[in-house]
Amino acid sequence: MTRSKPEERYTPAIAGISYVFPEGSRTVGELAGDRQLSSSAATMESFGFGQVHVAVTETPYELGLTAASRLLDETGIDRDSIGLLIYGGAPGSMSFAPANEAEAAASDLCTMSRFKYPATRLQYDLDLRNAWPFAIDQLACTTLLGAARIARSLCLTEGIERALCVSSEFFPANAGREAIFNCTSDAACAVLIERHGERNRLVSATNVTKGYYWDIDSLRDEIVASYFPTARHVLLKTIADAGWEPSDVDWIIPHNVSMRSWEILCSLVRLPRARLFSENIIRHGHTLAGDNFINYRDALDGGCIQPGQRVVLFAYGFGAQWTGVAVEA
Repeated sequence: MTRSKPEERYTPAIAGISYVFPEGSRTVGELAGDRQLSSSAATMESFGFGQVHVAVTETPYELGLTAASRLLDETGIDRDSIGLLIYGGAPGSMSFAPANEAEAAASDLCTMSRFKYPATRLQYDLDLRNAWPFAIDQLACTTLLGAARIARSLCLTEGIERALCVSSEFFPANAGREAIFNCTSDAACAVLIERHGERNRLVSATNVTKGYYWDIDSLRDEIVASYFPTARHVLLKTIADAGWEPSDVDWIIPHNVSMRSWEILCSLVRLPRARLFSENIIRHGHTLAGDNFINYRDALDGGCIQPGQRVVLFAYGFGAQWTGVAVEA
């Protein structure tokens, strides 16, 4: 009798992270003086914000390409081994426009330029000949977590060896810098997911979508009221789906929304051992979809996260999306 070979077991993992900020930056006080905030500088500072990164002449595509190129150079991987490229960020021709020309670039949507896609251009410029490029949209600040979740799933189901996820999105120059008491930054971030991983393994992912909140302006107060109970549910479900207990969690890697909101959420979730990596809130502000992975990279580089520790990444995005990812470092 021939004995069958044991089934191969593996877990997709984060193999590398790189990020890029534009050259410009503004303090909260300067933003308030330029009428880029709805709230006062004192209010935003009380929520933990200090400065943000502001693009002027850079384009979302340029920063996204730089972040992805740095990541590929840092890891030194064979580019032909990348079978999937996921882009999330400024759509179509808008991604090629400088921040100070974004409004004028919107007119390109009425021309053939609307078919100039950043995902396929990244595939070409990065020389990813075997990568299937596509883009995801309408996940707001959960975009990069969503991309990592898709990459993880396709690594498992289709045997893709490596996937590259890239996010780059700016606020137009005249759009303001506040989103419901959060101070926003421009940034690009690239994340490499590998099919086999011993470190930074993606253990579980949870998402809750409540489409009722699609109209942000009209339902602002209701969104604020629903945020905490739903966030608590998603965090606890992410932990349970990983097979962990709340007491097993060592770190929470946040999206960089107000420090006060994280103090409330941490008290609701009650993770007795977990520490919140909050240093980047004052340094970088809310970098939209990049927060979690920028923070994870900095926590690793700073020696905060040690091998084997259990980490939960969480983000909320307008629309409305609540997303959690469990990682074993």
